[in-house]
Amino acid sequence: MSITSELDKAQGGQLYRKLGEIAGLSAADARQIMEGLCPSIAARLKERASDRTAYEALLELLEDNEGDLIMGGDLTEEDVLEDGRTVLADIYGSDERARDEGKATALALRIEPGAAEQLHPIAAALVLSILGRRYREGEVVEDEVKSRDSTGDREAEGRPNIIGIVLAAIGGAIMRALVNRLLPRRRRRTRLRLGRAPSRRRRRQRREPRLEDLFRDLLR
Repeated sequence: MSITSELDKAQGGQLYRKLGEIAGLSAADARQIMEGLCPSIAARLKERASDRTAYEALLELLEDNEGDLIMGGDLTEEDVLEDGRTVLADIYGSDERARDEGKATALALRIEPGAAEQLHPIAAALVLSILGRRYREGEVVEDEVKSRDSTGDREAEGRPNIIGIVLAAIGGAIMRALVNRLLPRRRRRTRLRLGRAPSRRRRRQRREPRLEDLFRDLLR
């Protein structure tokens, strides 16, 4: 699914209205500027992450930032803005170049440059949120496969029970969905730079996604 398709459904379909209120734009103009900013951010982030060290740092960033702006949350929270600025400064080389890129996009779309400057870090944070969802969903799929395999191994010792396997997988998925719904997402303010080696602390054990899979269809 493309970035625009993801954003069209974000925050209960109210994302562009909220962004417009933040920057003094109509919802239509807010959508237009997101269409201009987000694919460029994702493309540069993917290019940056083609370096192995940068990719590991990106995965650590996604691990540390489990807030889901696509589902909801405060778009102007300081942690959200700082995460966005961190990514922009890294992929464009400096804060100044990031601001220039935002202004250039606004001018090309005939939208007030100041609005782009306000929304640019939010756009970066939204891209991170989309990637974070993909990263976590990849783990859920793998966990379900492991659960089914484990159930199958146990039942192979006795009489096979296909219905039990299916019910166990469905029940596990529903329980995870309920827990994720009820518990607040953890957000850590990131000070991570993609050009630096990731920390030595262990990430949660996850299947590492391929770069192409993480960004699949986002840049259509």
